[in-house]
Amino acid sequence: MLLVEKFFGVNKVHKINSVLQNFVENTQQINSAVISTTDGFCIASSKVNDISQEKLSAMSGSIHSLAKSISHEISGDDCDMLILESNLKKIIWCTIQTKTTTVVMTFISEDKKLLGELLFSAKQCCKLIQNILNDDN
Repeated sequence: MLLVEKFFGVNKVHKINSVLQNFVENTQQINSAVISTTDGFCIASSKVNDISQEKLSAMSGSIHSLAKSISHEISGDDCDMLILESNLKKIIWCTIQTKTTTVVMTFISEDKKLLGELLFSAKQCCKLIQNILNDDN
């Protein structure tokens, strides 16, 4: 985490972690969540052990690259969100574009959770993180 804190700043990383914690605590049935760089380094996490945090962050970077490539091929635009549904879980990747970089929020929720509620809460969380990362202070 030291490299990430050096790049983004300790204060911003703490704020991002706080926003992510609030998102997970206030959105029922979320199993785990991470904010990571597009190359797979974890910035913040909630309800994830260290090994899973690393795996989920690495997977987030890989999925971001794949989704971006597919989206460019199909429509010429970037992919803002990707949703994967299985029988028991929903995995959602959200891209957060800032002035200087792109980060990815990935979270896993129970399948029982309504998708609209998840997406609304996720968009609000992404907007808060975007504001933190765009803040020059």
